[in-house]
Amino acid sequence: MTATPPPRRTRTPAQPAVPMRLMHAPTSHGLVVPYITLAHRDRSQPVWGALDPVRRLHALTRKLCQVCGETLQIYGEPFGDRVVLYLRPSDYLRGIAVEPGVHQECGHYSQRACPTLHGRSTRYNPSSLGERLTRCDDLECGCARWTVTETPPTTPTREGQPAEAWYQAWLALSDYTIVSDPGNDNVAPALGVDIRNARLLKLRKIRDATPTNTGDRPMDLLATLITARGLLGDANHV
Repeated sequence: MTATPPPRRTRTPAQPAVPMRLMHAPTSHGLVVPYITLAHRDRSQPVWGALDPVRRLHALTRKLCQVCGETLQIYGEPFGDRVVLYLRPSDYLRGIAVEPGVHQECGHYSQRACPTLHGRSTRYNPSSLGERLTRCDDLECGCARWTVTETPPTTPTREGQPAEAWYQAWLALSDYTIVSDPGNDNVAPALGVDIRNARLLKLRKIRDATPTNTGDRPMDLLATLITARGLLGDANHV
């Protein structure tokens, strides 16, 4: 009697194959939980769309990958001194990438797994952060201290808003410099990666902004700048 083979496990678009570098990372519903994502002590219970401020600070100042949490320097590998950043046109115009960099492999996974970067999501988190900060029964979990920081009325929030265009940028680790931006009446202060004074080795769009209710796409000033530089033969570095 011939044994019946087990059914083949199918993957949804939201569950890409996990690369070797992330095999030991915590997962939730088949997706890797990034190092800087806010999560309970059991990191298989993340608060998707929320960042852990302490882990984000560690990743920036210690030059760690925001996905796997390991150092961005990879010795002995080709392009081991390259860092991948993900940013919006507003980040570029401001001159600072507010999210830490990633390894090439971790970035490739994120582009397929993250609904925003992949383009499957047309809006940012529809529910408020307060609704997602649920408490667990683990008395040693830090979730009991989670709070929602009040933002000034003039500061725009991304929750529920149409997704913006996103870009992938490459730079050398030697150009990976952390700077502080004081912000203004419309933009909150931020700590992030300096891209105003860094030489970007590559810059390409990975998704378009969500069209408006009229079907038009918001103006992407960075795309216009890239096109203009491309006409001058400088498409990769703007």
